Amino acid sequence: MIMEIIKQGARARTLGRPRDACPYPGESRERRAWFEGFDGSVSDLGARAPHPALTRPAAAPARVPA
Repeated sequence: MIMEIIKQGARARTLGRPRDACPYPGESRERRAWFEGFDGSVSDLGARAPHPALTRPAAAPARVPA
């Protein structure tokens, strides 16, 4: 569904419609997706969570008895 909304935003831009033609209510994820398609950029890139492999704490090195 979100991909369809992104496509709608991109289609609106190619048809020359204004940015304020977005039909979705303010602060909704649908509105952000529509603008993502319209602008051709990912919204709130900094707000996305990093991949879990990047956030796991490093394993402690194994100790070898002396």
